[in-house]
Amino acid sequence: MKTVFLLLLGIVYLFLANAMEAILIKKVYFLIGIALVIVGVIRYIRAKYHTYKIMTELKLASEEELKNIPHTHGTIANDSLHALLLNEQTKTLLLAVKEDWEAEMTKKEIYFNELYEVAIVEDGVIIARTSNGLFSDSLLEEEENFVVEDDDIEDDDYEELEEVSHLALKMVVDNISAPIMEYVFLEQEDAISKEDDTYIEAMELCEQWFQKLSIIIKRHELERVPIRTWQ
Repeated sequence: MKTVFLLLLGIVYLFLANAMEAILIKKVYFLIGIALVIVGVIRYIRAKYHTYKIMTELKLASEEELKNIPHTHGTIANDSLHALLLNEQTKTLLLAVKEDWEAEMTKKEIYFNELYEVAIVEDGVIIARTSNGLFSDSLLEEEENFVVEDDDIEDDDYEELEEVSHLALKMVVDNISAPIMEYVFLEQEDAISKEDDTYIEAMELCEQWFQKLSIIIKRHELERVPIRTWQ
Protein backbone atom coordinates (compact mmCIF):
# COMPACT_ATOMS: atom_id res chain seq x y z
CA MET A 1 0.00 0.00 0.00
CA LYS A 2 2.84 2.38 0.85
CA THR A 3 4.49 1.56 -2.46
CA VAL A 4 1.38 2.52 -4.43
CA PHE A 5 1.02 5.72 -2.37
CA LEU A 6 4.64 6.72 -3.08
CA LEU A 7 4.22 6.10 -6.81
CA LEU A 8 1.00 8.08 -7.01
CA LEU A 9 2.43 10.92 -4.94
CA GLY A 10 5.49 11.03 -7.16
CA ILE A 11 3.32 11.23 -10.27
CA VAL A 12 1.31 14.07 -8.69
CA TYR A 13 4.51 16.03 -8.00
CA LEU A 14 5.64 15.50 -11.60
CA PHE A 15 2.33 16.86 -12.89
CA LEU A 16 2.64 19.83 -10.53
CA ALA A 17 6.19 20.46 -11.72
CA ASN A 18 4.94 20.51 -15.28
CA ALA A 19 2.21 23.01 -14.35
CA MET A 20 4.47 25.44 -12.45
CA GLU A 21 5.89 28.48 -14.15
CA ALA A 22 8.51 29.40 -11.55
CA ILE A 23 11.70 27.59 -12.55
CA LEU A 24 12.92 27.01 -8.99
CA ILE A 25 9.64 25.54 -7.76
CA LYS A 26 9.37 23.57 -10.99
CA LYS A 27 12.79 21.98 -10.39
CA VAL A 28 12.04 21.25 -6.71
CA TYR A 29 8.72 19.56 -7.53
CA PHE A 30 10.34 17.62 -10.37
CA LEU A 31 13.14 16.33 -8.12
CA ILE A 32 10.69 15.40 -5.37
CA GLY A 33 8.49 13.59 -7.92
CA ILE A 34 11.40 11.66 -9.43
CA ALA A 35 12.69 10.71 -5.97
CA LEU A 36 9.28 9.42 -4.87
CA VAL A 37 8.83 7.40 -8.07
CA ILE A 38 12.31 5.87 -7.74
CA VAL A 39 11.69 4.92 -4.09
CA GLY A 40 8.30 3.45 -5.05
CA VAL A 41 9.81 1.40 -7.89
CA ILE A 42 12.60 0.12 -5.64
CA ARG A 43 10.09 -0.93 -2.97
CA TYR A 44 7.97 -2.67 -5.62
CA ILE A 45 10.95 -4.61 -7.00
CA ARG A 46 12.06 -5.63 -3.51
CA ALA A 47 8.54 -6.82 -2.62
CA LYS A 48 8.28 -8.82 -5.84
CA TYR A 49 11.69 -10.39 -5.28
CA HIS A 50 10.79 -11.29 -1.68
CA THR A 51 7.53 -12.90 -2.84
CA TYR A 52 9.32 -14.78 -5.62
CA LYS A 53 11.94 -16.04 -3.17
CA ILE A 54 9.28 -17.31 -0.76
CA MET A 55 7.31 -19.00 -3.58
CA THR A 56 10.48 -20.65 -4.87
CA GLU A 57 11.32 -22.00 -1.41
CA LEU A 58 7.77 -23.34 -0.97
CA LYS A 59 7.86 -24.96 -4.41
CA LEU A 60 11.21 -26.64 -3.70
CA ALA A 61 9.93 -27.86 -0.33
CA SER A 62 6.81 -29.28 -1.99
CA GLU A 63 8.90 -31.00 -4.66
CA GLU A 64 11.18 -32.47 -2.00
CA GLU A 65 8.16 -33.73 -0.05
CA LEU A 66 6.87 -35.51 -3.16
CA LYS A 67 10.30 -36.96 -3.92
CA ASN A 68 10.59 -38.35 -0.40
CA ILE A 69 7.58 -40.64 -0.93
CA PRO A 70 9.02 -44.16 -1.43
CA HIS A 71 8.86 -45.11 -5.12
CA THR A 72 10.85 -46.80 -7.88
CA HIS A 73 9.37 -44.79 -10.78
CA GLY A 74 7.81 -41.37 -10.62
CA THR A 75 6.94 -38.15 -12.39
CA ILE A 76 6.35 -34.81 -10.70
CA ALA A 77 4.43 -31.97 -12.33
CA ASN A 78 6.26 -28.72 -13.11
CA ASP A 79 4.21 -26.91 -10.47
CA SER A 80 5.32 -29.44 -7.83
CA LEU A 81 1.69 -29.98 -6.80
CA HIS A 82 1.04 -33.35 -8.45
CA ALA A 83 2.98 -36.58 -8.66
CA LEU A 84 2.37 -40.03 -10.14
CA LEU A 85 4.48 -42.61 -8.34
CA LEU A 86 4.97 -46.32 -8.79
CA ASN A 87 6.53 -48.64 -6.24
CA GLU A 88 7.48 -52.06 -7.62
CA GLN A 89 8.53 -53.37 -4.21
CA THR A 90 5.13 -52.80 -2.59
CA LYS A 91 3.28 -53.21 -5.93
CA THR A 92 1.40 -49.96 -5.49
CA LEU A 93 0.50 -46.97 -7.63
CA LEU A 94 0.17 -43.63 -5.88
CA LEU A 95 -1.30 -40.32 -6.98
CA ALA A 96 -0.17 -37.46 -4.72
CA VAL A 97 -1.90 -34.08 -4.94
CA LYS A 98 -1.53 -30.73 -3.15
CA GLU A 99 -3.97 -27.83 -3.58
CA ASP A 100 -1.11 -25.39 -3.13
CA TRP A 101 2.49 -25.47 -1.90
CA GLU A 102 1.49 -24.95 1.73
CA ALA A 103 -1.47 -27.35 1.75
CA GLU A 104 -1.51 -30.87 3.14
CA MET A 105 -0.77 -33.63 0.66
CA THR A 106 -3.58 -35.94 -0.43
CA LYS A 107 -2.60 -39.47 -1.45
CA LYS A 108 -4.56 -42.01 -3.47
CA GLU A 109 -2.86 -45.39 -3.32
CA ILE A 110 -3.92 -48.57 -5.09
CA TYR A 111 -2.38 -52.01 -5.55
CA PHE A 112 -1.36 -53.18 -9.00
CA ASN A 113 -4.05 -55.86 -9.08
CA GLU A 114 -6.69 -53.17 -8.44
CA LEU A 115 -5.89 -51.38 -11.69
CA TYR A 116 -8.38 -52.43 -14.38
CA GLU A 117 -8.09 -49.91 -17.19
CA VAL A 118 -5.89 -47.05 -18.39
CA ALA A 119 -6.34 -44.59 -21.25
CA ILE A 120 -4.70 -41.55 -22.82
CA VAL A 121 -7.30 -38.80 -23.11
CA GLU A 122 -7.00 -35.63 -25.19
CA ASP A 123 -9.70 -33.01 -24.68
CA GLY A 124 -12.22 -35.66 -23.68
CA VAL A 125 -11.28 -38.04 -26.51
CA ILE A 126 -9.67 -41.42 -25.82
CA ILE A 127 -6.78 -41.99 -28.21
CA ALA A 128 -5.32 -45.15 -26.62
CA ARG A 129 -6.68 -47.62 -24.10
CA THR A 130 -5.67 -50.82 -22.31
CA SER A 131 -8.03 -52.80 -20.13
CA ASN A 132 -8.24 -56.10 -18.38
CA GLY A 133 -9.36 -58.69 -20.93
CA LEU A 134 -12.00 -60.09 -18.59
CA PHE A 135 -14.14 -56.95 -18.86
CA SER A 136 -16.04 -56.32 -22.09
CA ASP A 137 -17.33 -52.85 -21.14
CA SER A 138 -15.29 -49.74 -20.46
CA LEU A 139 -16.07 -47.13 -17.82
CA LEU A 140 -13.79 -44.68 -19.58
CA GLU A 141 -15.58 -45.03 -22.93
CA GLU A 142 -18.85 -44.27 -21.16
CA GLU A 143 -17.36 -41.18 -19.51
CA GLU A 144 -15.45 -39.82 -22.51
CA ASN A 145 -16.62 -39.28 -26.07
CA PHE A 146 -15.18 -42.18 -28.05
CA VAL A 147 -12.05 -44.05 -28.98
CA VAL A 148 -10.48 -42.41 -32.00
CA GLU A 149 -9.96 -44.64 -35.00
CA ASP A 150 -8.27 -43.37 -38.15
CA ASP A 151 -11.30 -44.22 -40.30
CA ASP A 152 -13.61 -42.26 -38.00
CA ILE A 153 -11.78 -38.94 -38.36
CA GLU A 154 -13.50 -36.65 -40.83
CA ASP A 155 -11.42 -34.20 -42.86
CA ASP A 156 -13.27 -31.25 -41.28
CA ASP A 157 -12.46 -32.50 -37.79
CA TYR A 158 -8.81 -33.27 -38.45
CA GLU A 159 -7.60 -29.71 -37.97
CA GLU A 160 -9.38 -29.50 -34.61
CA LEU A 161 -7.52 -32.58 -33.44
CA GLU A 162 -4.23 -30.88 -34.32
CA GLU A 163 -4.57 -28.60 -31.28
CA VAL A 164 -4.83 -29.80 -27.70
CA SER A 165 -5.49 -28.03 -24.40
CA HIS A 166 -5.84 -31.03 -22.06
CA LEU A 167 -3.84 -34.26 -21.99
CA ALA A 168 -4.30 -36.78 -19.20
CA LEU A 169 -3.95 -40.39 -18.19
CA LYS A 170 -7.19 -41.84 -16.82
CA MET A 171 -7.34 -45.04 -14.81
CA VAL A 172 -10.16 -47.30 -13.64
CA VAL A 173 -9.40 -48.76 -10.23
CA ASP A 174 -11.08 -51.03 -7.71
CA ASN A 175 -12.66 -48.27 -5.64
CA ILE A 176 -16.43 -47.96 -5.39
CA SER A 177 -16.46 -44.35 -4.16
CA ALA A 178 -13.92 -43.09 -6.73
CA PRO A 179 -13.41 -45.66 -9.51
CA ILE A 180 -11.70 -43.24 -11.92
CA MET A 181 -8.35 -41.58 -11.25
CA GLU A 182 -6.73 -38.96 -13.44
CA TYR A 183 -3.23 -37.56 -13.79
CA VAL A 184 -2.88 -34.49 -15.98
CA PHE A 185 0.23 -34.11 -18.13
CA LEU A 186 -0.87 -30.97 -20.00
CA GLU A 187 -3.34 -28.24 -19.07
CA GLN A 188 -3.52 -25.08 -21.19
CA GLU A 189 -6.05 -22.26 -21.22
CA ASP A 190 -5.60 -21.96 -24.98
CA ALA A 191 -5.09 -25.03 -27.16
CA ILE A 192 -1.59 -25.55 -28.49
CA SER A 193 -0.37 -27.28 -31.63
CA LYS A 194 0.66 -30.93 -31.52
CA GLU A 195 3.94 -29.78 -33.04
CA ASP A 196 4.65 -27.58 -30.03
CA ASP A 197 7.56 -28.81 -27.88
CA THR A 198 5.41 -28.53 -24.75
CA TYR A 199 2.86 -30.96 -26.19
CA ILE A 200 5.49 -33.31 -27.59
CA GLU A 201 7.27 -33.61 -24.22
CA ALA A 202 3.99 -34.08 -22.36
CA MET A 203 2.82 -36.77 -24.80
CA GLU A 204 6.12 -38.66 -24.63
CA LEU A 205 5.90 -38.79 -20.84
CA CYS A 206 2.22 -39.71 -20.96
CA GLU A 207 2.91 -42.57 -23.38
CA GLN A 208 5.71 -43.87 -21.16
CA TRP A 209 3.34 -44.10 -18.21
CA PHE A 210 0.59 -45.55 -20.37
CA GLN A 211 2.97 -48.36 -21.34
CA LYS A 212 4.03 -48.95 -17.73
CA LEU A 213 0.45 -49.21 -16.51
CA SER A 214 -0.60 -51.31 -19.51
CA ILE A 215 2.11 -53.84 -18.63
CA ILE A 216 0.92 -53.90 -15.02
CA ILE A 217 -2.68 -54.53 -16.12
CA LYS A 218 -1.74 -57.38 -18.47
CA ARG A 219 0.72 -58.85 -15.98
CA HIS A 220 -2.02 -59.19 -13.35
CA GLU A 221 -4.75 -60.21 -15.79
CA LEU A 222 -4.03 -63.92 -15.41
CA GLU A 223 -4.55 -63.67 -11.65
CA ARG A 224 -8.23 -62.86 -12.29
CA VAL A 225 -8.86 -65.55 -14.93
CA PRO A 226 -11.67 -67.91 -13.78
CA ILE A 227 -10.66 -71.54 -13.22
CA ARG A 228 -13.05 -72.78 -15.89
CA THR A 229 -11.06 -71.09 -18.65
CA TRP A 230 -8.14 -73.37 -17.90
CA GLN A 231 -10.16 -76.56 -18.24
